[in-house]
Parts: sequence; structure tokens; C-alpha cells
Amino acid sequence: MASELRVGVAGLGSAAAQILPAFANVDGVALGGGADIRAAARDNFRKRFDLPVFDTVEAMCRSKDVDAVWIATPNLVHCEHTVVAADNGKHVICEKPTAVSLAECDRMVAAAERSGVKFIQGHSKIFDSPIRAMGNLIATGKLGRVIQINSWNFNDWLQRPRLPPEIRTDLGGGLVFRQGPHMMDIVRYVGGGMAKTVRAVTGRHDPNFDTEGNFSALVTFENGAVASVGFNGYGYFDITELTWFIGEGGQQAATDPRLKQPKPRRTGATGQGEKTEYITSGDQAQTRSFANRKMPFFGLTVVSCERGIVRQSPDGLYVYTENGCEEVAVPPHQGRAAELIELRDALAGKRDPFPDGRWGRATLELCMGMLESSKAQREITLSHQTPVPR
Repeated sequence: MASELRVGVAGLGSAAAQILPAFANVDGVALGGGADIRAAARDNFRKRFDLPVFDTVEAMCRSKDVDAVWIATPNLVHCEHTVVAADNGKHVICEKPTAVSLAECDRMVAAAERSGVKFIQGHSKIFDSPIRAMGNLIATGKLGRVIQINSWNFNDWLQRPRLPPEIRTDLGGGLVFRQGPHMMDIVRYVGGGMAKTVRAVTGRHDPNFDTEGNFSALVTFENGAVASVGFNGYGYFDITELTWFIGEGGQQAATDPRLKQPKPRRTGATGQGEKTEYITSGDQAQTRSFANRKMPFFGLTVVSCERGIVRQSPDGLYVYTENGCEEVAVPPHQGRAAELIELRDALAGKRDPFPDGRWGRATLELCMGMLESSKAQREITLSHQTPVPR
């Protein structure tokens, strides 16, 4: 491996638009190239970065100029691309969800272990500084055991431009597959990881979209904790009204909701001629600073412990105990650079990364358990969970 860790990005669409700016902020890591089946995406990437581009992920994985591959392709091919990367000796960061079946997750984990490469579950909210700080605080035992987790989110997920596969559940689309991993990573992380059962109801209440737009779930853990999780993505209300108007990236827009102008409701997937970020992601890759941002809020999460309660504040955590409320400082949020830092440091320290492929499989099991529970109208027992490493 070169002195710098050279990372190729597989898939130059909307996920890459979030990922590419991160390379400007990480010492010891460099962007090594990009792969996409679309000529226009490759041309945009080449013009902007003057780096090698490949018309297939397989070709990039065979390149000697790439040490690791960030899988940002559609969910349905995460398994195929992770396996080919690992088989070519490349370390892997894979976007969520890990795959669209547990059998695919098993293949991915096995390939990484067989080749001795690192496998990181990317785009996990565990990388968000306040979520990581919550877990670290709980691990100290100062607040006692976790007894209850409440996590809510409301946004316009189903009203944003969506390509057809993103709104087909059978292709790994819909709210449960695409947003469920974020929420379940949060509750699994602060709850210790070992979810035991899930009872859920998922909904398809927008007649224009035959996929999930909301879910409610009750998750029990082996340590006795319980999590109540709810998500509504139909776009009528935004959770930022309850989080100091701070959103997922830490951006703050203090806007009176009564003054917002309503947008036309979407009636289906993105049209063929509609200009979206999926076409022009290369033009959006620019250096982004988190210096003036607040802590990122993916919804509102409140963690109740035996001797207190913890939740996010705009600049850190609020911790409530018998002595009142104290604000605890949290390290700056690194954005999508966090995955690159984790891979770099895991390699340097010769340790396992976290979250890894097994963690991603456990989160996928919980999300798939929600779908199964809703369909069968019963509680689902989980059997592929993995604990938080301490």
C-alpha cells in the first residue's frame, strides 16, 4: 500500500456527492479514482479531479492505484461490488444498507475475512459525534443501565426526487431499507447492540408510491432495554421544529414553519428529463466546512438510564440527573470524513474497524424484521445481532 491510503469511489451518483468532499479533510487519505457505468458521470469526475475513471467497478478493483473502495452503488449491487473489491485485496467502505438480504451480508463478510481486508459499514449514524458521545457516556456507567430509548423522525423523504429503484422495496428501496438503518444503528448503539425482538407496523399511505413511507417499531434488548422508534417521511411535518431547527448535517435554519411555502406534491419517481443531483453529482463535489455548523440531528433521540437521561443539544449533549441539567461538550463532527478516518486508523492500529460488516448485517436483520413483523402482525425474534465493542 502507498504512503497515502488511496480510495476509489464506486458509483458517482447522489451518495458520491456527499462522499467526495470528505477527501479534502483527512490526512493520509487520498481520492484514487471513480467508477460508474454512465459516461456523463465519468466525464464530470475526470474533469473535476483529473484522476483515473473506470466504466465498471470490477475494473477499478483490479487497479494497482487503488487500495480501498467506497461502495456507493445501488443497494441491489452492494454485495456484488463488495465481494469483487475484497477478492482483489481492496479494503471496503459500503454505504447502508449493507445489502438487501442476510445471505448477501454473509457473502460480503466472508469475502472480507477470506482476503484479510477491512470492511466498514458506511453512512452509519454511529459516526455522528453526538451519537458516539452518547454511547461513550453510557459505557462509563455513570448513569446506570439504559432502560428506555425513544427515537423519532419526521421529514420529506418520500417527497424528494427519487429514482425508480429507491421506491421499490424489492430492490432495497423504501423508507425501511433506506432510512431504517440510520435509526436502528442509533438505538442499537446506545442500547448495547444486542436487540432481541422487534414488533413493528410499516405503512404505505401515499397512493403515488407503492413503498413504505412510515414505520413504528418496539425493539427489546437482551439487557432489558426497550426502544420505541417512529419515522414518518410523507413531508407534512419536519422534526427540526423540535431540534432547534438543526438538521441531519448540522445546518441550522430558524424558519417559522407557518411562513414556509408548500411545494407541489410528487406523484412518482424522478422523470427522465428532470435535472437532479443524480446527473450532476460531480459538479456538487466541493469542500464543505463543518466549522460553523451545530451537532447533526437525525431526528430526536432521548435515552433514559437508571440514574438520568441524555439527549443531544445544539453543541453537545444535555445530561439530566438529580443534580439538574448539565451540557457536555462533544468533539467536532467530521461528516462523511469519519469513515475515512476510521479506515485509516484501523489500518494504522492493526485493529478491527467499527461499525463493520457484521454490525451492518445485524442492523439489516432488524430492518427486515420490521417488514416481516408488519406483514405477519407478530413479534419477530432476532438471531444475528452483535454487541457494541467496548
